[in-house]
Amino acid sequence: MRLANCCDPSAPRVYKIKLDTGTVGILGLDMIMAEVRSMEPLAAEEAKNELLKRAAAGNYIPGSAREKYAEALYREYVKQIK
Repeated sequence: MRLANCCDPSAPRVYKIKLDTGTVGILGLDMIMAEVRSMEPLAAEEAKNELLKRAAAGNYIPGSAREKYAEALYREYVKQIK
């Protein structure tokens, strides 16, 4: 994932997702979702694992919050595929 200045249309965007403890920003969520969608069909746990793995590659996710992030990412994923 390449970072660029704020006006570069190809630069990854930061999207906000809700955790039970508040809102966090995820860099490149649109690209993450597209990559996981291309792997369909996936079971829910497989999708959560793939979403979390890809999100963690470009974002800091505390070890203690991994499950919360996985759930929040999966909720966003389900919204997008419906």
